[in-house]
Amino acid sequence: MSSDFFTDEYLAARRAALQNLGGPEGIDDGDPTGPCGHAYGIAVSSRLTSTFRRQKNIAMDVTPEQVIECMNDAEIKNWVLMGLHGYVGYLPEPRATQDVGVMVPYSQRDAAGKAIAERWPDLLLVRHSQVSRFMDPDDVDQQGKPKPVIDLMLPWGKFQEVILSDHVVENDEPLSYFPTLEAAIVSKYAPLVSQYRRWSKKQQDAIDLRNIIRNNFSAIDQEKLEELASLVWDGGGKEILEFLDIAMQDKPFPI
Repeated sequence: MSSDFFTDEYLAARRAALQNLGGPEGIDDGDPTGPCGHAYGIAVSSRLTSTFRRQKNIAMDVTPEQVIECMNDAEIKNWVLMGLHGYVGYLPEPRATQDVGVMVPYSQRDAAGKAIAERWPDLLLVRHSQVSRFMDPDDVDQQGKPKPVIDLMLPWGKFQEVILSDHVVENDEPLSYFPTLEAAIVSKYAPLVSQYRRWSKKQQDAIDLRNIIRNNFSAIDQEKLEELASLVWDGGGKEILEFLDIAMQDKPFPI
């Protein structure tokens, strides 16, 4: 079907028709409207994933808490949680993911990789240019391919190098490192506008980015955000500010 089908006139007519039919008005009014916090977010996300693995009889249950402990025991000095576990504390409602992402500079790659391999010797290591992926050979998808449980990431862009150097929040008990709010936003914005990201994953990126912005808006340092986003691409700084407005208006991102 041609995309011309979904014209502005068609969409307006559909909205009007659905409005006349009524519906469950106010059903979303009770949703949380603030960040859940790193400690709570990590705990809930980890519990959800562990519960799933127990139900599926998956023996290998690598948690973000264990990866944090691994980094500290190996005395890795420069690292930050990325992916869902890096920004889950900025979401109003934590969710689960099956892999733990941690980013280190190139200087720490070998030490961090060795620490993970020694802690989980049964994991299969698959190296890509910007990530060392540790896979569980006993947890496979429908095609028989092992699923990743730890992604040891390397900075592939200048903005990630700057995140490691200038946009890390340090937490105690246990010692752990999370991206700042501005870094979390840019880390979701970058794949959302990337030409290499699958559309299905962009949809989740858009959901998470919208939730981070809407539930932390008053805490965002827009000057720092613009500066960091400008390192994604030349127009990123100005565009990310537009994305803030779009999110607060609850409109679709232009991707």
